[in-house]
Amino acid sequence: MFYFLSKVLFYLLTPAGLVVMALIVAAWTKNHARRRRAIGVALAGLFLFGNGFLTNEAALWWEYPPVTLPAASGPRVGVVLTGGMVKVTSEPKNRIYLGDQADRLGQALLLYKGGQIQKILISGGIGSILPHDRIDEGQTVARFLRTAGVPAQDIWLENHSRNTHENALFSAPILQKQFRNYGYVLITSAWHMRRAVGCFRKQGIAVTPYPAALLSQQRTLNPGQWLPSEMALLDSYWLLHEWIGYATYWAVGYL
Repeated sequence: MFYFLSKVLFYLLTPAGLVVMALIVAAWTKNHARRRRAIGVALAGLFLFGNGFLTNEAALWWEYPPVTLPAASGPRVGVVLTGGMVKVTSEPKNRIYLGDQADRLGQALLLYKGGQIQKILISGGIGSILPHDRIDEGQTVARFLRTAGVPAQDIWLENHSRNTHENALFSAPILQKQFRNYGYVLITSAWHMRRAVGCFRKQGIAVTPYPAALLSQQRTLNPGQWLPSEMALLDSYWLLHEWIGYATYWAVGYL
């Protein structure tokens, strides 16, 4: 039930969801004052969540910054969390379409090719509740890595988890049993790293964060940033999604 509610009802708290709800109120209410207030809320939400300067400042505050891995005293395994690394598409079935969070996969591959990690554990399986979206992302990512030259024996799968809490819960036994003497490098999107680190530490797994897919950029004084844009709205979506997720996880004791 928690998983269903987190996936389905979250839309009402997204930037688009909030603006749409305000517009619905404006369209259906017969009270002129209430209609004006609803339209004002919709416009304010559009300018607030679509403001590139504000979303970039929020991302700079929240995200883990880029890091360089320190020299290793032993072997390390990169734990890659799935979620948006591949796209769900119909045809042709034999192709892999990378998603907007595929930098997680790219950074893991670069670390492996550079000898900074020796094994890759992909954590995550079928994350959708809709039948037509049911794709095993972990299996698809593993296939991509094998195509990119990573030997099958260096790729491990934890393909039962559907969210960040389960990523940590189901990965912990694998790490403790199969990679007891390894260092653990956690690879996920920078905006998602705080919650991911908290979940793994809750399971007794000390990880080295290695953020990918950063939303934040270097500060600029471009006046165009203050006008609503689709990119800023998307960045606001990811940040709001993560803030709500982090607060929810803290409330239920996952962190």
